[in-house]
Formats: sequence, structure tokens, C-alpha cells
Amino acid sequence: MMISKSSCVTDSHKLSYRGLAALGAGIAMLVGNGVGYGIGIATGFAAEGVARQPEAFDEILGTLILGNLFALVPLLAAFIVALWLIALVKRYHCYDYCLKYSDSCITRGLAALGAGIAMLSGIGVGIGIGQATGLAVEGIARQPEALDSIIKILVTGNLFALIAVLASFIIAIKLLIITSIPTLIKNSY
Repeated sequence: MMISKSSCVTDSHKLSYRGLAALGAGIAMLVGNGVGYGIGIATGFAAEGVARQPEAFDEILGTLILGNLFALVPLLAAFIVALWLIALVKRYHCYDYCLKYSDSCITRGLAALGAGIAMLSGIGVGIGIGQATGLAVEGIARQPEALDSIIKILVTGNLFALIAVLASFIIAIKLLIITSIPTLIKNSY
């Protein structure tokens, strides 16, 4: 079936592709809510720990920084995905492929939206890492001599938590490749 140029590249096709990509970028950045909340929890526990045991300040601060660096990983992954989606919004290239594949624009738009949604796993990861960091800081405030053991547990647990973000990031990147390389859409049907 041949699609005419006028029926293919309509404003609705442009809007669907660009609009869904832009929406995906915004959705991806919702991860910042969970990360910010988690870091806030951890910082609160740190302040409470220092108030309880001021001589453990250096250990508590070091643990807080380490844990918060882990908590920022989901936000960084979401930020990369959002930047890619914003680049897609600026670049519209559906026409050539729309002549042969009428749904390529909407397919790309949905893939872009899916990439943003995939990154939402970072919300829970950010909160979880923040809670774990906060409890680690609280434990160090109670028993500073257990610092090494607590740090090992914190790092191990946080690395496992980051697996969810890594899996989501891989899926988001694969979806973004679909939106960026039109021939992949053609070959996937």
C-alpha cells in the first residue's frame, strides 16, 4: 500500500512522536523525587547520629557521602535517558520511513515514552538506598567501631539495589535505539 506524502506527514504524526518523546523525558526525571527523598532520609539519620555521638562525625559523614553517591546513580541514568529523548524531540525524521511504514512515527513515539517509563524503577531504588544509608549512619553512631562491617553491608546491599536501575537503563537504551535507527523498526515486524 502506497501512502501519499500529504497523508503521511501530518501534524498529528509529528505531535505523536515529539510529544511522546518529550513526555518520556519528563517521566524519566520523576526519578529525582525518589532519589531526593532517599537522600533526605539518609541526611536526617546522619544529623541525628551526629547529635547522639558527635565524636563519630567523620565516620558518619563518610558513610553518608558514600551512600548518597549510590543514591545518585538512578538519577544519572534517568538524566541520560531524558537527554536522549530531548534530542529526539528536536530531530524529526519520520517522513522517509512513513511512506513505507505508516505507523513508524507512533511506534517510535511509544518506544520513546516507554524509555522514560522504564526509568521509574529508580524512584524505589533511590528511596531504598537512602533508607539503607540512613540506617547505616545510625548504626555507626551507636557503634563507631563497627564502621568497616557496616560499610561492607551498605555497599553490598546498594549494589544489589542498583541492579534494578541497570536493567531499566538497558531496556530504556534499547528503546531509544529503536527510536533513533528507523531500520530497526522495519526489521522487527
